[in-house]
Amino acid sequence: MRGIVFDIDDTLYCRQDMLVKAAETVLGVKVDDWHEFITIFYEKSDINMAALESGEISTHDINGWRYNETFRLLGLPFKPDDGGLAADAYLELQSHMFLSEDMKNALDRFASDPDTKLAILTAGESKHQWNKVVMLGLDKWFDRSNVIVTGDVGISKPDVRLCRMIEEKLNLTPDELWMIGDNYDKDITGAIDSGWHSVWINRRGLPSRGKAPDIEVSTDAELTEVLLKGLPGD
Repeated sequence: MRGIVFDIDDTLYCRQDMLVKAAETVLGVKVDDWHEFITIFYEKSDINMAALESGEISTHDINGWRYNETFRLLGLPFKPDDGGLAADAYLELQSHMFLSEDMKNALDRFASDPDTKLAILTAGESKHQWNKVVMLGLDKWFDRSNVIVTGDVGISKPDVRLCRMIEEKLNLTPDELWMIGDNYDKDITGAIDSGWHSVWINRRGLPSRGKAPDIEVSTDAELTEVLLKGLPGD
């Protein structure tokens, strides 16, 4: 028996294009180096995460701040309100987000296997992350009782207690579990420290800062290929 645990953002769906498109729409300019834009934005995303998860600050407000900080560091011309406007534009784009057909096929494959259990471990504000569960139609494949949002439990990734919660929910041992996520420090480190297997979606070509994951991919196509082919132990 095996368990496969997914992050949501930039794992089940890719949000990077939406983040850049929202900025370009508000600023009226083209972001030439989207890689640098995303790198800076994600670095800022790690700041104040605890306040976001606890509800002290809203996803909209923190995204507005992240946008303005990214604009500033890239030397893009912006007004103080542009960060909030970009956050609004990003939220509108998110309302139309969807899973790729390959990801749907992979989830269909796992969900139809009686010997495989699926779960989600995602970081962020409770309401915002649960809205994504609904918008992406994840209820089709994931039992809500097997979804953990860090904003609901007051524990942040990569705390191993989150992995222990998943183990208890799925009634599986660490060596039977796989974590699939895009953030090495949060998703992969937590999995490795918990004795899980892991698949790292390393879109930005970052170096690992510790033990290597079991599998590393760089694109959504590579990820779904791995999933459709089957993880070791299938």
